[in-house]
Amino acid sequence: MELSRGVYSEPEETLLTTRALTYLSGGPADVVDLIGNICSLPGAPRIVAEHMAHAMFAGRPQFVRDADGRWMLADLTPNSYAVARGWPRAIGQSADDLLHRLSYVVVDTETTGGRSWLGDRITEIAAVVVRDGQIAEVYETLVNPLRPIPPFITQLTNITWDMVKDAPTFDRVAPDVMRVLEGNVFVAHNANFDWRFLTTELSRSTGRQLRGRKLCTVKIARKVLPQLSRRSLDYVARYYGIEIRNRHRAGGDALATAKCLIRLMSDLADRGCATWGELQTLLRAPAGRRKKRRPSGLPTPVTRDTTA
Repeated sequence: MELSRGVYSEPEETLLTTRALTYLSGGPADVVDLIGNICSLPGAPRIVAEHMAHAMFAGRPQFVRDADGRWMLADLTPNSYAVARGWPRAIGQSADDLLHRLSYVVVDTETTGGRSWLGDRITEIAAVVVRDGQIAEVYETLVNPLRPIPPFITQLTNITWDMVKDAPTFDRVAPDVMRVLEGNVFVAHNANFDWRFLTTELSRSTGRQLRGRKLCTVKIARKVLPQLSRRSLDYVARYYGIEIRNRHRAGGDALATAKCLIRLMSDLADRGCATWGELQTLLRAPAGRRKKRRPSGLPTPVTRDTTA
């Protein structure tokens, strides 16, 4: 079985080391994100994740850590590793893949809160496919979360219970969601948030896990637009002159992020970053020192979106 260059799903029974191979084929990962994804333990305490990773990868030279302490494959080309017991090899993904020849799916989710591991659910999802530098498809749907929407979330997103009570539950939209995702590189603004929620929902409804390459436009913007004081979606979109319609709704945010991705990819090409491997090297490079700002003593306003 050959895996595509983008996102795919697999049964939860897959060996953990095989999961790690396929997950890390998309690039280096922080230990908390890595263990959260391959062991279905999102938000695990760092000390627990560290112990689990060391136990899992002991004596396996294909798993190494980079200068920032993130786990990665010793060879970024996953074709060099044979996967045990007949599980699929991660073929088709190469560090030499040209960025402009890959297709991307830009995702945004609206949720009942920020903690998927404590029962928060998706209320709306949008996915925008970007191919050949153009928007090729837009998918968008409300989702019944089967739980109340807190008032402060409604204040932020304008999504009410009346809007979602007759909407399909996630198990009903899961096939359509995977159809849009499969084969494309997963992209989001603060990608771990949306990836975590989708993985949790897919596991709950289908018994499958989301795997494959992912990119975070926040991280790309840090490298491409170091002059920006912040890399929130509002700041990046404003820099590129992109209007965000329906801010804090999945469709509006996903479409704006897709347009930002197209511009970011163009800027990457202008600076000579042309392949997946070159992009991963750029994203791993240490960031320049910035003067730390004293944190505000005031609580974060409930109307402020801390995920995008």
